[in-house]
Amino acid sequence: MAARKKLTIDDIAFEPNEPTVVPLARLFAWVVWQFPRVREGGFNGAVHPPEADHGWYPAVINAAEGYAKIFGQIKEPYPTPEAAAKYLEKAKT
Repeated sequence: MAARKKLTIDDIAFEPNEPTVVPLARLFAWVVWQFPRVREGGFNGAVHPPEADHGWYPAVINAAEGYAKIFGQIKEPYPTPEAAAKYLEKAKT
């Protein structure tokens, strides 16, 4: 199986096979959407990079500790934050 190439957006290099932990302060130009569903490590959510035509990545948002665990390893970003957050209901973190 060929190794997946690291995805880089806004100078953030995402792990190709697992979620990437990013400080919320580093996402200042991103849209951070938090769904009010508690899960281990924070809340279900999604993040959108500062690129107009880009989709949403699922993310576990932990505002108390100041980080987001972003699922940049997914095959394609989702068209809406709700769809991205729904991915987390099935994902193991």
